[in-house]
Amino acid sequence: MNAPDTLIAKNGINPFLQADFYKTGHPFQYPKGTNKILANFTPRSARLAPVLPELFDDKIVWFGLQGFIKEILIDLFNREFFGKPAGSAVRQYQRRVDNALGKGAVTVDHLQALYELGYLPLEIRSVPEGARVDIRVPPVTFINTHPDFAWLVTYIETLFSCESWKPSTVATIAFEYRKLLTYFARTTGSPMDFVNWQGHDFSMRGMSGLYDARKSGAGHLLSFTGTDTIPAIDYLEDIYGADSDRELVGGSVPATEHSVMCLGSKEGEIETIRRLVTQVYPGGIVSVVSDTWDFWQVVTDFAAALKSEILARTPDPYGNAKVVFRPDSGDPVKILTGYFCTDVPAVQDATALAAARREGFEAVRDAATGKYWLLDDDARAVQPLREAEVKGAVQCLWDIFGGVVTDRGYKLLDPHVGLIYGDSITLARGRDILVRLEKKGYASGNVVLGIGSYTYQYLTRDTFGWALKATYAEVNGEPEELVKDPVTDSGVKRSAKGLLRVDETATGYELHDQQTPEQAAGGALVPVFRDGQLLVEQDLAQIRQRLQTSWVCPEAGSIAWASR
Repeated sequence: MNAPDTLIAKNGINPFLQADFYKTGHPFQYPKGTNKILANFTPRSARLAPVLPELFDDKIVWFGLQGFIKEILIDLFNREFFGKPAGSAVRQYQRRVDNALGKGAVTVDHLQALYELGYLPLEIRSVPEGARVDIRVPPVTFINTHPDFAWLVTYIETLFSCESWKPSTVATIAFEYRKLLTYFARTTGSPMDFVNWQGHDFSMRGMSGLYDARKSGAGHLLSFTGTDTIPAIDYLEDIYGADSDRELVGGSVPATEHSVMCLGSKEGEIETIRRLVTQVYPGGIVSVVSDTWDFWQVVTDFAAALKSEILARTPDPYGNAKVVFRPDSGDPVKILTGYFCTDVPAVQDATALAAARREGFEAVRDAATGKYWLLDDDARAVQPLREAEVKGAVQCLWDIFGGVVTDRGYKLLDPHVGLIYGDSITLARGRDILVRLEKKGYASGNVVLGIGSYTYQYLTRDTFGWALKATYAEVNGEPEELVKDPVTDSGVKRSAKGLLRVDETATGYELHDQQTPEQAAGGALVPVFRDGQLLVEQDLAQIRQRLQTSWVCPEAGSIAWASR
């Protein structure tokens, strides 16, 4: 086959083609003389958010704007638009819209004028990143700084929304995990420092590509230091001034996968674990996936057989010498916490079974045979259970290794062993795990939650109702207040109106609309970008500190959790 006579150059990423097609016509649809537009990006609703009502306080974590400014508004626009040879980027845009919409349907004089201007005539105002902003309050606004380019404010809506809703949404959900883990650490007397490691990011393989994983993983690292998403650390160093030589940005531990265990064979599983914890990793922390075949055998028979060798492991420089057992299948709540169980005279005693179910028990032990049975909702013994299943993994390890009782009266495993569960974890399941452990008398610090794409990918722009809307314009210098208020909507889509001011109060952020220019110039929204230049640089340490001091943990035992 002959090669083509000419090679077609790659399209690259022309920033003005990173849009919905309908955006290409909007510059010509605005009234002639439109010389100013103000728009805002707002989380409008938490109705669909997978949060816990006992802890969620109707606030989102604002994060990711500096990344958008540096990577998109500065690097991408300068490289792929302003830095291209004269006319090149504009011709590329013309070709795309001509081929898709029809020749001449969209003209390009406005883009040529912008190219000749040589910079993006935009001002962006924002609250600080890491701030927790109330639902229906915009953390950021956009306005043009040159009267000929008002159209630019709303043209970038698609690009900004596409790049920005996810980092804030993930950062918000991660902080909800931190709140949950902090509350139960306080309630059960687990070490507070351990909370930093108790939410571990397992999400990368299930995210929507590398760039999604780095930004979402960075959002996780505002609340935790545990992560397996390596590029999130690079992102925070490149964009947010982090330096892993000077500070702990994120960390992990050596860990096995199922291929490692399978290559050791089912019959040789205990020897594989022994080799890993005594030869490959004789000290420090190592995580061993333990459900390749029989998880319950691993945390009972194998753990008991290896007890002396596990307890003899050498501490690392931080004092850690822990073997972490990792279940990876089944119901995480039941695997870790087991069942609430009581004795009955015999499993055939329907009256005793009904009484047990009414009292909230999920399983029974037949006192005559010593066997355990699962109860269904109709109080029937429907499935035999192993004793280890009834105990749950935490109690199985406690029975072998023991531990200490915290100052709050809860059992905390010997520091040589622990558990991490990273399959299908959600906030609701995390809550159920911690509530049940507390009821059984175990501290929350016995487990680490691996937070994966089942949490961080099961999110959309609608999770917090993010939307960018214009609220103010000037036509030939005359101000016009804009408002969207559909009669067919519940009120969620009603926009603010006119010029905006956001104030920080003792309880959060408040939005004031229909402001005068003088009023709108003040408040918590401060300029962070203007005319192609980043004006405010924020680093990871500042953002973490701002976020993690923004919430006061409720008193231990003050939350009435629903029965689980």
